Amino acid sequence: MLIRLFLIGFILVLIGRTVRTFMGGVQKKQPQITPTPLVADPVCGLYIDRDQAIPARGPSGETVYFCSRDCRDKYLSPHPDSSPEVPPGERRSG
Repeated sequence: MLIRLFLIGFILVLIGRTVRTFMGGVQKKQPQITPTPLVADPVCGLYIDRDQAIPARGPSGETVYFCSRDCRDKYLSPHPDSSPEVPPGERRSG
């Protein structure tokens, strides 16, 4: 009689564990994915993944990110149409 009770209890424990396993009782850990922040290209306005962007130093020393070398070169090159400011009262020569 005691052996029968032990076997019935053992079978019930096994059934309970099996049901919990199939019902989602055992959960696997999901890998943590950390999103990379997006940065805006100051030339074209495109938002890009910071890890894939091309960094460069801006005029005031801050890091600026670009989507391509062309945008970086446009940002860093001096503008031919911009001329230095002339103080009031002076005339430009030429």
